[in-house]
Amino acid sequence: MTPIDFKDKSRTSRGKTYNLVMKHNKPPADQNGWGWFTVDFMCSVAFRSLSVNAVRAIMRLVVEHCAHGGLHNGQLIVTHQQFKAHGVSGEYVADAIDELAFKGLVKVRRGRAGAGTSHPNVYRLTWLGDHEGAPPTNEWLRCTEAMAVAWSETIRKQHADKRGSVGRKKKTPLREAEIRPLREAEIRRVANGSPRRISE
Repeated sequence: MTPIDFKDKSRTSRGKTYNLVMKHNKPPADQNGWGWFTVDFMCSVAFRSLSVNAVRAIMRLVVEHCAHGGLHNGQLIVTHQQFKAHGVSGEYVADAIDELAFKGLVKVRRGRAGAGTSHPNVYRLTWLGDHEGAPPTNEWLRCTEAMAVAWSETIRKQHADKRGSVGRKKKTPLREAEIRPLREAEIRRVANGSPRRISE
């Protein structure tokens, strides 16, 4: 009978099997970074209730986070075109961003445009620490089933209406702008059979 070598770890959880599992499941070093989600995060109401476009938008933000080695969270910039290229429908990019912000998955510092210079939105993923070393804020934990239902039933439309009214001037019909109303004297002349206007 072969004597047992208690120092041989090849068949234990810390031996050959463990090393193979670690080898094939650790983050790849040659694929430009990696992102992670906890089980609590993936099972949360905030994540499970996301629309398709919101899921694609958050994945694009994770890609941007990974592209910077995970060091620029809170300074992430993704343009409208980059969201579209990642599969978010063009007309739903703003809606997806609003949904992520409402459910606490993303914190958005809104950009602005004017004087020929545009300032894009800047994003922070709330389940990860930020670029200054602060821990995750986890606002997504506050999202409840009632909030998710309210978003899809009423709040989404309120956000869309608000976006539609920003920066838009009310147009007056051309008829009101070009043709002034008739004066009393002009009305009398027309009534008497003379359609010619009185000269001012």
